[in-house]
Amino acid sequence: MIPGTYQQYLVSPARYASPIPDGVSDEVAAPVMCSASTVYRSLIESNLRAGAWVVFPGGGGGVGIQGVQLAKAMGMRPVVVDTGDAKQKLAMEMGAEAFVDFKEVADPTKAVIEIADGIGAHGVFVTAPAAYKNAISFTGDRIGSVVMCIGLPPIGSMTLGADPCAFVFKNLTIKGTLVGSRRDVAMTLDFARRGMLQQISEVYPVNRMPEAVEKLRKGQVAGRIVVNFNWEE
Repeated sequence: MIPGTYQQYLVSPARYASPIPDGVSDEVAAPVMCSASTVYRSLIESNLRAGAWVVFPGGGGGVGIQGVQLAKAMGMRPVVVDTGDAKQKLAMEMGAEAFVDFKEVADPTKAVIEIADGIGAHGVFVTAPAAYKNAISFTGDRIGSVVMCIGLPPIGSMTLGADPCAFVFKNLTIKGTLVGSRRDVAMTLDFARRGMLQQISEVYPVNRMPEAVEKLRKGQVAGRIVVNFNWEE
């Protein structure tokens, strides 16, 4: 409703604004305001406790890698299923206990189950839509596990389901969450203030924004990309 974009000053009602704590850089705050608050809400609504094995298929991406950090900070044990050296390096640096490369491992589901006490995950947080097809398998034989739906595939393109007996006998729950509240944003920014959410983004100058977008389209980005509109090369 305001003419122009990226203006130096913009007045906004305080009830819609989230103050960024001192010491939290723009490069950290930008992904926190979206990715971290969204996955934090999902972690809270999963009702999982400290010590739970939590799997992030596609966890080398922007939402998943924030989830890895938050899960670690909340005492959970994150496992990332993704591919590529860059995503593995980032995942392990951000607190993942294990990384399963689905292109290098013959049976990623078996690998995840072996990591999770040989039983299966307590929770699976699906941030990459393509990962829905295998999400339930990561729960293995775990009783009372939960699959949290976060990533949004095109409507009608994906079906998530299993034999009803699997839900009954394993007490399996599938649950969806959409976005975080302003309170969730405040909580995640506080994690960042305490050093529990670190920078997961590559920073690009504004004149290289098309290059950054192309990398995203090709799935070549570990974490997020932040564009600095005050920087040109």
